[in-house]
Amino acid sequence: MFSVAENLVRRGALHIDLIHWMGLQQGTFGLDGHLYSRKGIGMSLLLVPLVWLGRSIPGWGGATSALLFNSVVTAASASLLFFIVRQLGYTERDALTAGLVFGLATLAWPYAKTCFSEPLAGLCLLLAFWAALRFRQRGDLATAAICGIALVLAIATRYASVIMVPLFGAFIIHQAGQRFVPPRRNIAALGRVLGAFTLPLATGVALLALYNIARYGNPLDTGYLAEERFDGDWAQGIAGLLVSPGRGLFLYTPVLLLALAAAPAFGRCHRSIAVLVYAIVLGHVLLYGKWFMWHGGYAWGPRFMVPAVPFLVLSMLPTITWALRSPYWRGAFVTLVALSGLIQVLGLSVHFELFQTRLLDTGLPLFAPITFFDPRYSPLIGQLEFLRLEHLDFVWVTQGHIDWKLLAVLLGGSTLMGWLLVQAARAPEVCSGSLWKMAGTVMLLITLSAAVLAAAHQRWPDDLHRVVEWLNTHTRAADAIVIATPEETTAFADLYRGHAAVLGLNPGTLAREARAFDALHRIAATHEHVWWLPNWLPPAQSDIESWLMRHGFRVEERFFPRRENASEGKRLVLYFFPRQPLHKHPVGVSLGDEIMLQDVATWETVPWGDILPVELTWKALRPPTADYRVFVQLWDAAGERVAGADGAPMQSQHPTSHWRPGETIIDRHALLLSPVHVSGDYQLVVGMYLPESGTRLRAQDGGDAVVVTTIHVTTSVSR
Repeated sequence: MFSVAENLVRRGALHIDLIHWMGLQQGTFGLDGHLYSRKGIGMSLLLVPLVWLGRSIPGWGGATSALLFNSVVTAASASLLFFIVRQLGYTERDALTAGLVFGLATLAWPYAKTCFSEPLAGLCLLLAFWAALRFRQRGDLATAAICGIALVLAIATRYASVIMVPLFGAFIIHQAGQRFVPPRRNIAALGRVLGAFTLPLATGVALLALYNIARYGNPLDTGYLAEERFDGDWAQGIAGLLVSPGRGLFLYTPVLLLALAAAPAFGRCHRSIAVLVYAIVLGHVLLYGKWFMWHGGYAWGPRFMVPAVPFLVLSMLPTITWALRSPYWRGAFVTLVALSGLIQVLGLSVHFELFQTRLLDTGLPLFAPITFFDPRYSPLIGQLEFLRLEHLDFVWVTQGHIDWKLLAVLLGGSTLMGWLLVQAARAPEVCSGSLWKMAGTVMLLITLSAAVLAAAHQRWPDDLHRVVEWLNTHTRAADAIVIATPEETTAFADLYRGHAAVLGLNPGTLAREARAFDALHRIAATHEHVWWLPNWLPPAQSDIESWLMRHGFRVEERFFPRRENASEGKRLVLYFFPRQPLHKHPVGVSLGDEIMLQDVATWETVPWGDILPVELTWKALRPPTADYRVFVQLWDAAGERVAGADGAPMQSQHPTSHWRPGETIIDRHALLLSPVHVSGDYQLVVGMYLPESGTRLRAQDGGDAVVVTTIHVTTSVSR
């Protein structure tokens, strides 16, 4: 979902080729060959402003900024929950308690720091619920329309939310029927209500259908694979979602047990509202209990139940009122809330992936049912062993070291922000003083967010920082970047601010995945300049780099060392894929009676500041006695070198000492022409030499270089 937003900002495109290496794990290939996310588009569209902001502000990044999204969503959900509780007739203290329980003692808290879509789906459903309550009170068309808009946003975020439409529709119809009864029956009014409710839904569904057509050519094709179905073991899924040690909602959020105790009282007090609340919760249990991956994969607790959590908190309201008014109940309530809060702290302190990965060491298959139902494999227990400084997942901890200054700023700012909010809330009425306190709170929030983003942005490896800074200043929108470090995809997306196309591949994938091969072909066919950011594999062992060398012209290579170890770092290679065909020049000159330069293909005209591709065709006359190097140079009228390229044939992929008699070798080079020279005719010369001594191989005429042709170099950008 982030990759969609990032590419929308960077290129205005919807595909996720940035994470092409994930393949069908997260996406589906569209009609144009690009990889598209099969997740809902709603969250991606809402992430766009944060991604744009992160790319635009110095010291921030698009990925780290995007991770603020669910913090805002969770805070908005807690606030909306507060207003809904007040709308139901409860006191401010009851409403505040419900909001704080939701935010600090349920799955809402750990999921606030993720980029999962469940928090947003929950907010959309909560907004639809608020609008439905308002319609119940007022009966106006605007609130019916807001309910429909919120539901279509929920569907765009998570397609499965479509099952909520009949529930809310039935509630709206029931409330409208109560309002338009004899002698005031008004069928036209009822029709207008239904129109206001369904029009946004129909419009949103039509737009989603067009989105599917654009990607896959079918309005009903969302990209989900045939094996991704609601065909799981229903009993296992329901039990797993609610009570299993690995994913059970009531084990991960024990405070929600109070919702069961309060169910009869809540039902008596609110009737039709309670029916809708319980239908929403039950709908999630039944729906995702049937999903083939009911557990949600790599996640903390029952991820799919997160949208239902605020509704379970709502159903706890009778218990909350009892606890706040009774010292006996209050102690038990506070204890349960504290226990739930500690579980959430465990979930947000250590990334859930650590324990999930550790489970693979047991030899059990990934997501084996026993890992969810046997207490020995429960993250609630296993996560404790990772609760150490080096594993803490906080911005103020870097490689096991605490950034005390940042921690002090965050704690101090949060404390001051809380004090300002309390002072503003205590004001008997809205006044200039309370408004100033609220404004101060907002400014503090922005300042703390800026500090967090700046700190997170600086945590990436320094060699990656430097190589991406180079790309930021030297790439154009017409360029492409191919990266082969999946583990650094998030860091790259956070650091890169340019607009080039980015293709993320797994090292060593071309031999196994035709899609990766096709993606490279597409990149080479549409972009002249392709920047290659490899992993640690040597060029000879990388099938991606081998492909680039065979099909493109290597222009230059740069090395960006690590600060702590200069012998390690990042390589960056520029490859050139010319759009115009090359003109072949027959040569037929032998060098040292060992190797013949058969012909040279290049351009006859090229502008200064551009790249001159040169393709050499060699033929071994007899086994070469050494590993020679090739030089390709451009000489002016005085015989002075003005541009050149030097290196082993085929970038050391096939040394000359391995050439067999009669073997033909295609060897590609590229000359980067500096724009400081004058236009005119220049000679293209080619030769070979021994790297140890610099001794050049002599041609048939006794010269140490072969003059191939004359290149006309212009100051114009057109060829």
